[in-house]
Amino acid sequence: MKIFRTWTFQWWEVSLIKICLLSLGILLGLYFYNYLASLLWIWWVLWLLFVATTIYFITKLLSEK
Repeated sequence: MKIFRTWTFQWWEVSLIKICLLSLGILLGLYFYNYLASLLWIWWVLWLLFVATTIYFITKLLSEK
């Protein structure tokens, strides 16, 4: 039995997964709002992580041309 196989997804399948995860995140954020609002420093860490990865991918995209 092969547990780990190589999968190839189409672009629309990946976007469907992203939409599902985004909606799950929104639902969980709404449900646990009071708890998450008290942990404001986590939002700043996630924001900085987002900015850092965005800068990385933009520089990677520009350096390939």
